[in-house]
Amino acid sequence: SNGTAICASGGSCVYQTTVLSTAPDNSLHQLNLTGAYAFSAATKLSGGLSYGRNTQNNSFVSGQPEIVSAPRSSLDGKVITTHADLKLTHQATKDMVLSAGVKYNERENKSPSNLYQYYALNSITTVDYAANAPYSNRKTQLELAGDYRLGKGQNLRLAYEYENIKRWCDSYAISGANCLVNPGNDENKLGIAYRLKALENVNFKACYSYSRRGGDFEGNAITPLAGLDSATPNSVNALDYPGYVAYPYAKRDQHLVKAGVNWQATDQLDLGLNGRYAHDDYDATLGVQSGDTASINLDAAYAYSENGSIAAYVSWAKRERDLRAGASGNGAVNEASSFAALVAPTNIWTNQLKDDSNAIGLNAKHRGLMGGKLEIAGDVSYSLDKTHYSTQVPYQATCGTAAILTCGDTPDIKSKLITLKLSGSYRVDKQSKFALGYIYQNRNSNDFFYNGYQYGSTPNRVIPTNEQAPSYSVNVITATYIYSFK
Repeated sequence: SNGTAICASGGSCVYQTTVLSTAPDNSLHQLNLTGAYAFSAATKLSGGLSYGRNTQNNSFVSGQPEIVSAPRSSLDGKVITTHADLKLTHQATKDMVLSAGVKYNERENKSPSNLYQYYALNSITTVDYAANAPYSNRKTQLELAGDYRLGKGQNLRLAYEYENIKRWCDSYAISGANCLVNPGNDENKLGIAYRLKALENVNFKACYSYSRRGGDFEGNAITPLAGLDSATPNSVNALDYPGYVAYPYAKRDQHLVKAGVNWQATDQLDLGLNGRYAHDDYDATLGVQSGDTASINLDAAYAYSENGSIAAYVSWAKRERDLRAGASGNGAVNEASSFAALVAPTNIWTNQLKDDSNAIGLNAKHRGLMGGKLEIAGDVSYSLDKTHYSTQVPYQATCGTAAILTCGDTPDIKSKLITLKLSGSYRVDKQSKFALGYIYQNRNSNDFFYNGYQYGSTPNRVIPTNEQAPSYSVNVITATYIYSFK
């Protein structure tokens, strides 16, 4: 595909070609083994083993003007995957079942690591460097659980889970450095679940769990994209300020509650109500501080005949998260050759994100028409999603003014989606049938982000494309012939 021209300071230019290709060929060999053994009628052991070897050795694309030097002609990639699981169950009493299980999964990337040189996009004289990081990980999981029947229709389950994750690079072109800022996490989780068959046609369930996640931190790690202007990259901590930890790896406490009830009101009508709430607290000076998620779902299904049914649902979901971040000021630095040389920022700003989602839908199906040969179905749904940002910058008193507007509340980002699906199939004989379908979809959204792309309103270094927030209507008609071979 076409690229862009890059020019040296003297005026000479080289046309830079962009190459896009599919994923290279690879080879995978895997061996699996499973088995089980019954020590007695009450005690059973089951498990499995797996070993896989994945290789890829296609030549790199060469001869392109932007490539300065490649240390090897191909990646010579190799990844080894190992899995093992074991579970022991024991019927301790008539009402109690005990279980213990362990799982082990490892993905070891044995591909070599090198520094690759290439010209910067804006200059034929500036050389940048990038190192590939053969990322590996290992996950070990342990579960101890007990299920106890309290009485007729009542069951209680207690469970403890432990998870340990390790991350590393077998080889790394940046000598003596760790390729990951967060090389590992461990998590302890304790949960209780209660199930009740209140009536013959009413089932209730509720559960609560508490988990605490710990994490390792390596501030002197040099990640692959740090310090790209040098043949010896030395910028530590992923160019982040000290105190920042990405929330998927940060230490965290979580409280989770789930509950639901199902009512088989009649032989034809089934109703269900489910809810979920989670609260997360993160132990990080900078980054996500806390988060809350909640959802409620109500659904109903009615079989008005042996061949026909109709179903409907309503759902609501909400998410909030609080973020704390820093900006340069008072000597703060986020680029240094050692973690000890970094200085944490004192200019602290905060941000809150809120997401709301509402959806409603109805679908129906009827079969057995025209002597059992025709089946028709329909589905209609509507959803409304809304996002709201609020940012506070206490060290900048004028940030909320109309001329600056770098803090305060932004307009809501909204997206409305209507979908209609109709389909019908007619069976000609036992082996063939025709199907017709119609799909209509309409999306309407507004997002202030696109204001900066409008002519006359673009900030510096932004091209005015006049691009609008995505809004569209789509109509699709399908016709299909299906034949089943005996």
